[in-house]
Amino acid sequence: MCFSDEKPGGDAACDPGAATLKGEELVLEAARSAGVIVRSAAVEALSLRVGEEVRGWMSADELARHERYALERLRRRDLSTRGLARATLSELAGCAPHELVFEKGAHERPHLVSPALPGFDFNLAHSEERVVLAAAQGLRVGVDIEHGNRRVDHRNVAERFFSDYEQRALARLSDEAEEGQVSARRRRFLELWVLKEAWMKADGRGISAGLNQVIFDLDSHASPRLIALPDDAPERWEVALTELDDGHLLALAWRENSF
Repeated sequence: MCFSDEKPGGDAACDPGAATLKGEELVLEAARSAGVIVRSAAVEALSLRVGEEVRGWMSADELARHERYALERLRRRDLSTRGLARATLSELAGCAPHELVFEKGAHERPHLVSPALPGFDFNLAHSEERVVLAAAQGLRVGVDIEHGNRRVDHRNVAERFFSDYEQRALARLSDEAEEGQVSARRRRFLELWVLKEAWMKADGRGISAGLNQVIFDLDSHASPRLIALPDDAPERWEVALTELDDGHLLALAWRENSF
């Protein structure tokens, strides 16, 4: 699938060298029905050969930033993220991975400037072990991922960033868990957190949007619902939440693209 109208080489227009980094396509029915493409890759799956290939795709600025990472695990994650992005987006745009040009806009949100694809949007997220990309034509998208066993100070974070409605919903859940497991309350906290992060990244303003005014309901329906926003109509937005086979929680948020 390519978004570009210009495919000079037919199916071969998307560089075959990118095939090793396209990642696994994740199916979230609501997102797929809306036209959102979601792909993910495990950081540990990046080989030395593919890592060198990705380096050859990166711009001078990207390489300079990459070299500033002191730890090997961070360099590997960076290559995995950039490789998944360039492999997937070059396929969609109908060009070679090294031909893509990115810029960062307000709040450091990256966007594609060449080739020009009006109305196209993408977003990236990563955990320690996995990277994920969401992309769509005609939609504004945001994605976030966290492992479901991540240990966080959920009480203090919820008090700071969650609405009273969400905090009451958390308080109704047990905070007890068997050894090696997470409690129902901690699990719900992480679900709410990735949903808020996905919306925040799609919105583009970052944390300044006011996360305690971005309110989700996970109890009244079979799927999560966005029920309140500080300065937007929640019905304009769609969200999705799923758990991957390796225990990661993945959230998406999207709405019609207005630019």
